[in-house]
Amino acid sequence: MIIVVAAEKGGVGKSTNAITIACRIKLDGADVVLVDTDTSATAIGWSDIRVQNKIEPPIQVTQNLRQPLPAVIDFAEKYDAVVCDLGAGDYAKMRDLALAADLFLVPTRVGQPDLESTVRLYEAVRSLDGRHKRGRVPLVVAMNATPAAWNNTEDAEARAALEAACPGITILKSSLRDRKVWRDAGKVGRSIYEMPKRDAEKAVAEFEDLFIEALQFANVKETA
Repeated sequence: MIIVVAAEKGGVGKSTNAITIACRIKLDGADVVLVDTDTSATAIGWSDIRVQNKIEPPIQVTQNLRQPLPAVIDFAEKYDAVVCDLGAGDYAKMRDLALAADLFLVPTRVGQPDLESTVRLYEAVRSLDGRHKRGRVPLVVAMNATPAAWNNTEDAEARAALEAACPGITILKSSLRDRKVWRDAGKVGRSIYEMPKRDAEKAVAEFEDLFIEALQFANVKETA
């Protein structure tokens, strides 16, 4: 299984989602490798902190900045799952990895610049559909770091804007709220699944719903 997490611009939670997916799969007992193709090296930095803090289980993280596709295909034969943290706006790598992906996950925030960049990425990926083995790149959008207040309407408004701009777009019903535990986990080389329950319970429940929904769309069974 190859999962690509991509965005056209930085700051939307791409690396955090890729890291969390890799940890979620590993904690299920499956073999996973996280491939960091981004020059910002966020996943590599997180991995370094994890190693320094001697956190178990170890998560295999590697960096490939030039041509990751051959390595990803090779990893896919050796691991249960390959998670790719695709560099923001890297359309050359995006084209290659989109065609190999079993799931192409695009996180976005609710701000207008984030939504506009998501529309551009969606249009670029849709142009590749005819070359994908399933006839359509399995792209789904995930609303990330949305306001946590129960009466905030920005999530619904952002969804409506994307659906109007991109007919046929798939937006996961589950949303990830803006919660401090995401930032706290990253600082210590952990995932939200490895943080104290009192701090992480809501974030874990939200991510679990999103992850299961994404796998169903990709027609991939859980790794456990």
